[in-house]
Amino acid sequence: MKGLKKIALVSAIAAMSAGAQAELKALDDSTMSEMTGQAGLTIDLETKWTIGEFAYQDAGFLVLQGLSMGGNSNELDASGNINNPMLDNIRLEIDIAGAGAIDAANGKADNQLKYGMSNVKNLALVAFALGGKTGADAGLLAKGAGIADAGGAKYTHDSGNSGELRIDDEVVYGDGDLKIHFTFTDAFQKAGGFAKMNAGKGTDLNGNTVGFNSIGFYDLIDVGAAAVDFEFGIDRIGLASSSYDYGNNGLLEKTDHVNGGDATTDTTTLISDLSIKGYLGPADILIENKGNGFGADGSAQTPRPGTGNADSKIHWDSFFKVTDLDVYIDIAGVQIKDLSIHNNRGDVSSLNQVALKDASGVVQLDSSGNPIMVNTASFGFAHSKRDIYAVKDNVLNLNTLSVTSGTNTPGYVDGIAINTRFKGDIDIGHLSFGDTGTSIGKIFITDKTATTNWTISAH
Repeated sequence: MKGLKKIALVSAIAAMSAGAQAELKALDDSTMSEMTGQAGLTIDLETKWTIGEFAYQDAGFLVLQGLSMGGNSNELDASGNINNPMLDNIRLEIDIAGAGAIDAANGKADNQLKYGMSNVKNLALVAFALGGKTGADAGLLAKGAGIADAGGAKYTHDSGNSGELRIDDEVVYGDGDLKIHFTFTDAFQKAGGFAKMNAGKGTDLNGNTVGFNSIGFYDLIDVGAAAVDFEFGIDRIGLASSSYDYGNNGLLEKTDHVNGGDATTDTTTLISDLSIKGYLGPADILIENKGNGFGADGSAQTPRPGTGNADSKIHWDSFFKVTDLDVYIDIAGVQIKDLSIHNNRGDVSSLNQVALKDASGVVQLDSSGNPIMVNTASFGFAHSKRDIYAVKDNVLNLNTLSVTSGTNTPGYVDGIAINTRFKGDIDIGHLSFGDTGTSIGKIFITDKTATTNWTISAH
């Protein structure tokens, strides 16, 4: 059982390592065929940026000042310096799906692409081979997700809650769909990199020398989950009058947290000192190729032709973990510190689902003949899904109603829809009011799920 746990997580995190192919010369052809990539574009990314001020003018102004993005400042080297100020170790794999032609090299269709944690299954045999593992366990996890009885193939978080080791499937996309898969350049960067781990000379987050054969289960989770660290900050967000001289007015007047009050009435600070630190998991952006028509999905509020939702949509899925969020809500005098977002308690599965299979890999059906669907593992990351699309002549606009002219037919305007689903846990370590800094206590929210749909339009 213990060995299976370790092997499974080696597979899961090794699956995200882009440096793997260079080290696998000793593996046999059948294992190497699992590594064969399809045609497409790969981009390795590192970035760091700041924006002094962003101002949006309606009549008055909404102003954001001191925006920044980079690496997590809590990640320090042995000398106590920031390990890397860049947001880095990110790989983008860009593909445009085909009509389903089979690639003879790997037996996969050209519209079957990576999604979420799906790369785990493709590289499971590689991870087992690197760890010196053989036998039925390798075939079981490499076979895929959703095994009905995996012989105890579960992982248990520190809280004692266990989750099935069911991994996302690759997804078949429509002909011409654009798919961008975000993954890690090297999932073992925090342990010294893939080559050192393969040579048994890596270092876990506790400073112990480890390799694929020796690293502990939770230590490996920690290394993989920390592969891409980030930090985002905003000094202040506020309102300003119509006379605001954007870019030249200096700073918004910030609330004095100790003495209270603003020195002027020209601006109002809404929030200040926003800092978000954490880690990024896999993410996917899909842009559908179904044309630009409206109303084909029958979603129009009126029977007029050409209304409704756009046929093509943008789907954006992301796994993420916030380890430390601090903010002062000046307008309400509320201070929040040590807020974290993750999925380590209770139901530790993601929003994704796969078909349940028996031990031989056969999909299990319910009484109606439909596949039984089960949720996949989140590996401690919170999970969010978003659909973004245009809506046409579908947002009721009462401003067109004219009482004086007797017109009583309301008009409809265009907009953009943003639908979001979320699953994870939220912890708040400090919540205080006013300027006292005295916390009322801690708050722990477990198994939060939410669906929020927005439609944004002009008026």
